[in-house]
Amino acid sequence: MQYALIFAAAALAHAHENRHGRLHANRDINTVTDFDMVTVTQYVTATAAPTPEVQHKAQWGYQGPASSKEESSPSAVASTTTVAPQSYSSVEEAPVQESSAKPSTTFATSAASPSAYTSAASPSSYDSGSSTTSSSPSSGTGITANNLTPNGKKAGLSGYIGIQDVQAFSDLAPYISWYSDYAPDTPDAQGVKGIGMLWGASGSACGDVTPERVSLFHSMLDNDSIPEIMFGFYEPDCDCDMSAQMTVSDAQTQWDALLAPLADKGVVLGSPSMCKQKDEEFLTPFMDNGARDWDVTSIHINKPDLDGVKEDVEYYVSTYGKPIWVSEFSCVNDADGWSPCTDQTQINKLINDAVSYFESNEHVVAYGPSNGAGLGDVWPLTSNGELTESGKTYLNAIKNL
Repeated sequence: MQYALIFAAAALAHAHENRHGRLHANRDINTVTDFDMVTVTQYVTATAAPTPEVQHKAQWGYQGPASSKEESSPSAVASTTTVAPQSYSSVEEAPVQESSAKPSTTFATSAASPSAYTSAASPSSYDSGSSTTSSSPSSGTGITANNLTPNGKKAGLSGYIGIQDVQAFSDLAPYISWYSDYAPDTPDAQGVKGIGMLWGASGSACGDVTPERVSLFHSMLDNDSIPEIMFGFYEPDCDCDMSAQMTVSDAQTQWDALLAPLADKGVVLGSPSMCKQKDEEFLTPFMDNGARDWDVTSIHINKPDLDGVKEDVEYYVSTYGKPIWVSEFSCVNDADGWSPCTDQTQINKLINDAVSYFESNEHVVAYGPSNGAGLGDVWPLTSNGELTESGKTYLNAIKNL
């Protein structure tokens, strides 16, 4: 059997970052930065599996190895690889009409009342009487809607395909409980829980990559590999190829068809993550019209200081009244666009302040720094598989807990 390895190269790394930043900045930023993509297809036999160095450069969403001077090729073109799955299960997705209705902007708040949320002394103790919780426990680390912090450790890592194979991961592993690589079947590694995500589904404008992700999701379930927790979807409120780009209506349809049924198997459901942070207008109509709610709100935080971090967390707590899983955080100046932080002192302070805040906040059940592209050369936690100064700062922050 042959596998197709798709190598995509961005012509200008800074254009990639500008585009990613445009999507994550406040919603009134409309500037579009285009960049050229060169696609080369190479075939290898089934026995010639890609090396970890190649595999970990696979791009799932905008998450891939962060572009940096050390990791750039001599031609200054960053390469990514997406490995096609061995087989595709029948994808039983709900049909999506060619032209979906424009998402409603009416914000009803009855289902999002903070009163449905119990602020107990334990950071992962919530009202089990809510209709949004999964009643039956899962195996392994025992993640349930009432016990959301894996192994009692909030700290984790937002990574990329193959990150569990590099030295930086081994350095962090004793001090983190979870990691993600944006695939639905993220494996456990070195005692760290792999947290899966259904990145997108039918209705996503990212048609070149979504079918593969959905196929992996179905293959996992076909093999009776039922996860304890599953997130979906990845930033449907922003454009491809860095985000899943789905309408509220399409996201609801696919959530109800693919993710909501997992709750009956005891799977904890994590909400779609928003790229527009506290400026999002997606989750309320998504919540109000869907068949089943989520258990934990997945949020992305890209802010330059602790004040911005707090604003994002407080927005999601007050709006949706659910525990918070910070699946990504990074240092970005986003007030008037998108500009990754370049001062190491500022980055170190943001990391230390954020870790302290997340640990002390009873609403935050888990958190992890982003290690994807579009975040400049100073923020990324890894370079050539080793911890950078930013990575060492995070390690020291969580080692002292």
